[in-house]
Amino acid sequence: MTNEFVPACHRMEWLDPFYKKVWETAFQKCIPISGTFELTPRCNFNCKMCYVHLDSTEMDMHGKELSAKEWLDIAKDAKSAGTTWLCVTGGEPLMHPEFEEIWQGLSEMGFFLTLQTNASLITGKIVSLLKEYPPKQVKITLYGTNDKVYESVCGVQNGFSRVNDGIHTLMSMGIPVTLVSTVIRQNEEDASNMAYYAYRHQLPWTITSEIKSSFRGKGNDVSALRLENKEERRKKDIARRIKEKDYLDPERKPCTYCKDYHIGYWILWNGEMRFCSFLNEPDISVRTLGFAKAWEKLVQYEDTLEWPEECKICPANKICFKCVATIAAESGSVNKVSDKFCREVCDLYDQNERKVREYEF
Repeated sequence: MTNEFVPACHRMEWLDPFYKKVWETAFQKCIPISGTFELTPRCNFNCKMCYVHLDSTEMDMHGKELSAKEWLDIAKDAKSAGTTWLCVTGGEPLMHPEFEEIWQGLSEMGFFLTLQTNASLITGKIVSLLKEYPPKQVKITLYGTNDKVYESVCGVQNGFSRVNDGIHTLMSMGIPVTLVSTVIRQNEEDASNMAYYAYRHQLPWTITSEIKSSFRGKGNDVSALRLENKEERRKKDIARRIKEKDYLDPERKPCTYCKDYHIGYWILWNGEMRFCSFLNEPDISVRTLGFAKAWEKLVQYEDTLEWPEECKICPANKICFKCVATIAAESGSVNKVSDKFCREVCDLYDQNERKVREYEF
């Protein structure tokens, strides 16, 4: 049987019933209830798997950083349009030269704010700022449990020591902290220590090993970073889907797989609105169009985007779990699929279908 499309907000069992109803209503009416402000591509770390970090020279090639006034003007319009939950990220958002003004302004507007940071700059004025204007939570990227691992992954010295200090400072202030870790070959052996770190500090922890090639100016060689067992996991998933007849719906639109479909958006440091942080399209300028018109165009883009023609006729499309970002990362465009990706999935599909037919016979 084919799984029916269920909006992400319908699956948020962890939400308070009142807020769950709010999110479901937002989905039905296409209200942009959740947003992300990517303040800057600047960062004091240089993580190998990063998809956005740019230096000042590279930034000039891709646009101009929004000022505090521009961000706060956008925020006012976003609030009027229905945005309630707002994540402030980067790059490293604390690197924006006007971060303090932006954060104070957003706080005073009454958003439920999440700050996503590497925590290494939680010192001095930032501590005072967060005491006066505390976020709903701080989401911290944790990439190891010692300075040696951080040097390997993030290219900095004393990285873990600074991150650890930041985490403890936030905890001492009573601000909720969540940890997020990306595991690559350079920190794979430290993954169990990261799990223990989260357990020992009683902090929520999310881990992923999914990394994608960057198409936003950074450039990264993911083949040298991905864990070697990724192909095995794909094989097992395809075998399970075929055995359990856990099929995907080939008719379902690509953007419906995104958790922000019809309810959320991502605004880049240069003022472009997207539905996915990994993509370099669509080019919808909030600077030029204003927030309301940009949101309207984003919803239209989500509803009209189709799978590549190859996907529509592929016999393996019912078990090929992919998203727009996956396709673009592999092929360089949302409108085509790489031969390598297709060949791998189709070969696995054929092998498993053959086994099932032999077993049933």
